[in-house]
Amino acid sequence: MNAPAPTTPPHDPWYVIWSEARAEKKVAERLAARGCTVWLPTVTERHRWSDRWKMVTRPLFPGYLFAATGGAGYVPLLKTPGVLTLVKEGLTPAALSADYVAGLQRIIEDPTLAVEPVTREAFAPGDEVLVRDGPLAGYRGQVVELRGSRKLLVWIGSVGRGILCTLGDAAVVRAEAA
Repeated sequence: MNAPAPTTPPHDPWYVIWSEARAEKKVAERLAARGCTVWLPTVTERHRWSDRWKMVTRPLFPGYLFAATGGAGYVPLLKTPGVLTLVKEGLTPAALSADYVAGLQRIIEDPTLAVEPVTREAFAPGDEVLVRDGPLAGYRGQVVELRGSRKLLVWIGSVGRGILCTLGDAAVVRAEAA
């Protein structure tokens, strides 16, 4: 379901869906069958079984996927089997803009960026930066040094997870200085 970035009208909000455990792909199929625009970001990893290695595709954000309903509101999402709830801001479902989701899709699906899942925010406060050029230009994140390569953590608070992207030689400045 990590297809090319789907397009939605700019006024149509995207919702972050919390699905049953290991049911993200089934939920994505069900939502697509209902006419929703669905995005399930995935990552392919090499896993070792007792007798062999195998490439496995799994959700980048386990338990979460993104959907837009084409103006039908969020109720059809909640009526879909496998959907536990929507990520909320207070008591109402959090709505993401189409531009925000499109930007996130560009980052995750860019073949020049090595995207890795991050399950917890493991960086000290004060490391926030703004990327000035390259494929991540305009994005804020937290820079860390890992095994000698510069990486940027793009934290997505609504799902409580992040993605780690290799920066390469892109110009980075402190967010406070920008």
